[in-house]
Amino acid sequence: MGFASYEEASAQVRDLCVEHLGEHLGAQVAALAKPAFGLRPVKPGTEPAGLSRWGGPALLNPGTPWPECEGVPLSLLAVLDVDALGPWLAAERPPTGDQLLNIFYCEPDPGRGYVYGQPDLPRSDDPRMCRIIPADPAKATETDAPAPALIHPPQPFYAVPVITLPSAFSVDYDPTLDTLDYNGETDGSPYYESMPGWLVADRLGEAWAEFCHKEQGLYKYDDMSFSPDQAFGWPHLEGHFPLEELSEDEPYRHVITIGHGMGDGSYLHFVLPAQALRTGDYTQTRAFPESF
Repeated sequence: MGFASYEEASAQVRDLCVEHLGEHLGAQVAALAKPAFGLRPVKPGTEPAGLSRWGGPALLNPGTPWPECEGVPLSLLAVLDVDALGPWLAAERPPTGDQLLNIFYCEPDPGRGYVYGQPDLPRSDDPRMCRIIPADPAKATETDAPAPALIHPPQPFYAVPVITLPSAFSVDYDPTLDTLDYNGETDGSPYYESMPGWLVADRLGEAWAEFCHKEQGLYKYDDMSFSPDQAFGWPHLEGHFPLEELSEDEPYRHVITIGHGMGDGSYLHFVLPAQALRTGDYTQTRAFPESF
């Protein structure tokens, strides 16, 4: 398992796409491939990705206020040490100064004083419910979550380099696949004409899932466990989300998916417009919750 280089991984993905979709469409899908990292709990023989971890205190620059939604402090879900991920990301990296990314979501804890409905919080995918706050590792200090934010115990993780495509093997495929040139292949089929991305899902889906599982340990990193946790690349989507709203000029960008510590098979995708990530404008981040 694993690749000698990103070029090797890209070549394998292209061969797979062309085999199942033909040269015209397969080359387009393969060109969408993005580097990413599967996130795994540290175990004997592995080292954490720098300061990366799920849970624990935030790592914030001095003077950074703790984020809130409607006056309720958000919970720290993870700290992502981007520099420690190494060169695999290449051009997919966030701005140079954003070396640590603190990932927050609104999870008020009744055991720490939250009373349901006081205040009444927005819906789960409202942008106010989440926050990504960058920090400088040379300046950042540990900051504990104020009540009633839920506190997740710290768990360091290591990162496995992988290659990703827009989801084509889930209940709802990634809407990015609707934007491809199908060269007439969807004509005459109401099924494909209204939702052309299903053509990719039907022809490539099972083969891509097998490639992810067997060649990358992605999403299923052993025989039993589903692991959605991933940094960057394309997220593994099971449900339908309004990603078109974040993709007016170019496809949205994915920062992290977090399932560790969420319980009940739930996980969250943190995404934002591509231009926002390039400029470090994390205020446009949205978190889409789903479960398996």
